[in-house]
Amino acid sequence: MNEEEKKTLKMISMNPNYIKTISNPTEEMQMAAIEANGMLLNYIENPTEKVQWEALKRNKWAIEYIENPSEEMKLFAIEQAWNTLKFIKNPSDVLIKSAIKQKGWAIQFCKNPAEDMQLQAVIKDWDSIKYIENPLERVQLAAVKNEWSAIKYIKNPSLEAEKQAIFQNEEAVIYIDNITEESWCEFIRVNIKVLKYLDGKVQLAKIERILKEKLSDKNTDKDYIIDFIEDDILDIDKVKFIHKYGSMEAKATLVDYKLTTLR
Repeated sequence: MNEEEKKTLKMISMNPNYIKTISNPTEEMQMAAIEANGMLLNYIENPTEKVQWEALKRNKWAIEYIENPSEEMKLFAIEQAWNTLKFIKNPSDVLIKSAIKQKGWAIQFCKNPAEDMQLQAVIKDWDSIKYIENPLERVQLAAVKNEWSAIKYIKNPSLEAEKQAIFQNEEAVIYIDNITEESWCEFIRVNIKVLKYLDGKVQLAKIERILKEKLSDKNTDKDYIIDFIEDDILDIDKVKFIHKYGSMEAKATLVDYKLTTLR
């Protein structure tokens, strides 16, 4: 190392930004600057692999300034911060899955993600669905099962996804557009509380047919029967309705409910 190089190295040690003014710095000069601030890699032309690695270790965001980083470098950066994925061109499946493992939102940096990646993302973070264009039905269902309000992030949800969301919370119907009468009937079948949003869109006779079908089915969930009993939208005698059309199980639920409310 000559005197001029020693002087330059000393300047860098005093002020790492001095590297910006140096053409073709030696590896030692590069290292001196990078050890102080990994992001200074942006100002070093043709850094050596050793310098690139040092920059990454100092600051994972330096991956943005590494031209053609190795797969190992990419993985290192992603393991430090999932959103460094946005600086990686054409990431491999291994890299994408590593990022999604940390945060489902990483799916936003993946073009045309495979179904398994979509599922991994929404299972990790249900609201990752907002970053998936045209999610497959299995993915939609996984998201709404995780959190019913995921339905508001799905542009064209399947009927099954809509039903799943409404089954969990009738409020989900607020986020569903262009509901047909057939869909309303399906929603009533899964959650009778949706009646509060119906506003005359389905005739009473049709609603009663659905309820006869539900209450006569011995496998109908007890919560559905209790919700029917407590409903204040339908102007019908709930007790007489169950006695006339309900299964033995529905009638037993009614009796239990009455006894409980009398205590």
